[in-house]
Amino acid sequence: MVTLGYLGISLFALWVLSEVVIVLISLRNRSGVSSKGADRFSYFMVWVSTVPPLGLEYLLRVHPIFGEGFGSFSTLFPLLGYLGCFVFALGITMRLVAVATLHRYFTVSVSILEKHAIVDTGIYGIIRHPSYLGYLASMLGIGLMFGNWVGLAVLVLLPLASILYRIHVEERVLLHHFGASYQAYAKRTKRLLPGIW
Repeated sequence: MVTLGYLGISLFALWVLSEVVIVLISLRNRSGVSSKGADRFSYFMVWVSTVPPLGLEYLLRVHPIFGEGFGSFSTLFPLLGYLGCFVFALGITMRLVAVATLHRYFTVSVSILEKHAIVDTGIYGIIRHPSYLGYLASMLGIGLMFGNWVGLAVLVLLPLASILYRIHVEERVLLHHFGASYQAYAKRTKRLLPGIW
């Protein structure tokens, strides 16, 4: 269990660092933004749907107000904890690969940049929103690592709702800007899950 704890803390620190790097990359790319107000608070909503559930997950684990074992699936631990670490690492990796693939077109807020182009190479040739899939996988991984059903549900469902809203906003902006080109791209790819949706 000590190894799992250290692994979880290390992955969480890596996730926080990767999110800081992602924001810094976005700030660098924002200089070429030609669309204002397209985000419709979707970036804010993603973080509001993430930070409080992370706090709740932590409180469920350590605060004495919650009874011993409240919502715990400790009987399946440490197996689910290690699975959570794997899913968390996979999510971080997928998100970073997606950001690196978009390169200069990546921003954390929904934006159209100068000379913007549709990126349909690499992972974007299969799904349209791999960065969001990576983010959701990270939340699932954290939930599994903490080993609490209540926290897991909140950590998956709230960010999922905000990500779906963000996808809706983003796809409207891209469709408006690229028209038929984006429609064609959307027809040959899935939103989040390869071959499914």
